[in-house]
Amino acid sequence: MTAISHEVTMQAAERDKQSLILVAEDDAAMRAALQQFLIRQGYAVVLAGDGQEAIDMCASAMPDLILLDVRMPNVDGLAACRTLRKDTIGPRIPIIMLTALFDAGSVDRAFEAGADDYVTKPVHWAILRQRIRVLLERHGTEARIHHQATFDALTDLPNRTLFLDRLNHAMQLATRNQSRLALLFIDLDGFKQINDTFGHAAGDALLRQLGQRLKDLIRHSDTLARLGGDEFTAIIAPIGTPHDPQVVADKILVTVAEPFDLDGQQATISASIGITLFPDDANTTADLLQNADQAMYQAKKFGKNRYHFYRPESTP
Repeated sequence: MTAISHEVTMQAAERDKQSLILVAEDDAAMRAALQQFLIRQGYAVVLAGDGQEAIDMCASAMPDLILLDVRMPNVDGLAACRTLRKDTIGPRIPIIMLTALFDAGSVDRAFEAGADDYVTKPVHWAILRQRIRVLLERHGTEARIHHQATFDALTDLPNRTLFLDRLNHAMQLATRNQSRLALLFIDLDGFKQINDTFGHAAGDALLRQLGQRLKDLIRHSDTLARLGGDEFTAIIAPIGTPHDPQVVADKILVTVAEPFDLDGQQATISASIGITLFPDDANTTADLLQNADQAMYQAKKFGKNRYHFYRPESTP
């Protein structure tokens, strides 16, 4: 990442109410002109000098819209667009191609690569402003619909649908990078007693608090999800050694055991955790989930408030 990209990224992080636009343009003068124009329109901006830098930046923080120059060194805009369309999880991030070419073949290649629109150079600024506005409004609507469909309404964590999508994606990435991941299945011990003692509203409050605690505990690259009821899962990826998920599991047990404030009343609870590894234990999402579930029941069998690694010999 260039120094100017890093600086603008820091500025954008402090302006989280603004839409974030990534500009990938190798011409410094054009890049600066786009940056100044977008800032005047009220957007936060991050800058990339070529397609590969744009791809790398999207891996850490996906923008709300991307402006990609077609002709760039190393990885051009068309190749970058194809890669982003292939790897993005969730709503399509709007992509506008910037090109000095206006022939039918160039336009066709832009849309075939996955672009939503194109703007020719020299840029007509009023046209660019309107196309950005329309695409951002459409993307906002799509993002809200996607969030409602893929996030748990109670905890605002990924639900089963998004969890399975991210697990599959994490497995593909681990295979490509020849790395490993861990799947943790977390089940609360005696949650029914919380509902019976304090009421279902208090039980919901506990789940919300727990979801936030666990979310604060894991890394940005990991995924925490609520499958339903008092069942949570965590994808820890990548891991270096089998000891890594053990460290995470220990932290989870400690944070679950801390008292919960339920409308002025304190309640305590514990958890049982099952752990399975990819690709060591299984190579499908269904088998990994089954392994983690079985390991969790072994943890309950051996006294609860503990974790247990999947072992084939312990399978009923």
